Amino acid sequence: MNERRLPFSVRDDEGATHRGELIIVGAWEGGLAPSPGAAFAIVLAQRPSAGEIPAPEADVAVCLPAALARLPAAAAEPAAAYGAMEERAPLRLSRAAANAFAKGALIADAPLAVDAADVFGGAGQPRLELVAKELVATSKRAGAYWRAIDDVLSWPKPAARSTPRQRVRSRLRAVLEGAPASPGSEGALEKLRAIVEGRPPAALAPSPGELADHVAFARCLAERPEAAAEVARWRAYLDGATPGAQMRSLQLDQAVTREQLSFVTLLAEPHRLESMRASFEVFHSEYATAYVEHHRRHWRAMARLAATLDEAAPAAQALTRLNTLRALGRPLGRTALASYARVRPRSRRCRTSDLAAALRTQPVCADCAVSMEDAVPAEEAEETLRGLRAALGRQQARLASEAVRRILARGGQRIGQFLAIIQASDLAGLAQVLDDELLAFLRELLDEPLVPAPEALDLFQELVRAHPVVSEGQLDAVTETLRRLLAEQLASQHTADPSRPAAVRLASAPAP
Repeated sequence: MNERRLPFSVRDDEGATHRGELIIVGAWEGGLAPSPGAAFAIVLAQRPSAGEIPAPEADVAVCLPAALARLPAAAAEPAAAYGAMEERAPLRLSRAAANAFAKGALIADAPLAVDAADVFGGAGQPRLELVAKELVATSKRAGAYWRAIDDVLSWPKPAARSTPRQRVRSRLRAVLEGAPASPGSEGALEKLRAIVEGRPPAALAPSPGELADHVAFARCLAERPEAAAEVARWRAYLDGATPGAQMRSLQLDQAVTREQLSFVTLLAEPHRLESMRASFEVFHSEYATAYVEHHRRHWRAMARLAATLDEAAPAAQALTRLNTLRALGRPLGRTALASYARVRPRSRRCRTSDLAAALRTQPVCADCAVSMEDAVPAEEAEETLRGLRAALGRQQARLASEAVRRILARGGQRIGQFLAIIQASDLAGLAQVLDDELLAFLRELLDEPLVPAPEALDLFQELVRAHPVVSEGQLDAVTETLRRLLAEQLASQHTADPSRPAAVRLASAPAP
């Protein structure tokens, strides 16, 4: 690969200068690394990559254009002067080249906090110093991770001041080959294998200390497998325990105990195993006592809640049935019904007989898996029941309307009982009598059309005679005529029998 290397240096946020280089190539084919003594390298390819893009080496970032980008044949300033212009790249790009890189890609061994648009998309010269500073910062982070690995691999001897990463990988591979698989070890060993295969350590662990603990775990598995497996079980138990926000003291004990169960400590001080065991047992005893009590209170409250929800089952069933009557309008309380179906199954009772014994090996009940953070859904249940009652009451009010009362008036003794229940707004009684047979009868009745009453037909004939054709401008006059005709009918009834309230019947029940 033909290449040109131009010196380039930047200052980090602490003011330290880091000397690196720009590398100009025709196309990116991989395999380039910073020159000896260079802290970083930024590669600018003049042609887009076709096919699979080779991954860069550590401390290398590659700028790939979206289209052909011709770069100048010489640096903007003499190479000897670059130390005096540390924040400027020794290279000028044409507008077309900068635009091609801005639409292209910026790749590196580890994720960078800047992209191609940040570097090449602004006005003026590209801000390659952003890439350089990111590479320096990434290298610092990576160095801390590699030192942590090397320190654990070298113990009890001190680690060398600078160890090649390939050598560290080789030593780590040898440790992994001697580490037997153990419950709880899969995640840690998988991360270490990824590092051996070339993944950057910083991408696999949140901190150098956690990565060092993984490496110590692998060494303990190889050198002290029984002790390593025992500590791994304790740690898994602690990670699965949930003391809950109300148990602040127990939460603190959990955090302190977890910190003491360190594989780095076990590797360096194996005699501390007994004190680790004692710390875990103290926490386990306090936690198990608190968990058993929480479990007892939780299911006692759930039993009370289940009884309340069971009492509401007829109301939920009645509302579901009434919602099938299209003549009553759109269904009501669908949200409350869905919530009732969701909350009610959660009220089943746990069947565990000897919970204290079961907590020796696992931090939660195997049957119900309730944690100390779980609460009884009392508020949700109460809101659900309120919604059910409100929706059923509205449906009952619909049934108690004047039209329904007239239709139901022709029914037998059972319909009379039903009519009395809805007129009394007896929700509990409604839920008990509304079965499938009665529901079918109601559906049949409500689906029958109403028959206009004779007086309604007479009234309509008079209205038609007064207004045979109605236009938009006559709406007020038609309304006034209808009001007058109704008033005359009511006055006539009142004169005939002052003891009875006057009412104009517009429709009567359909003939049987």
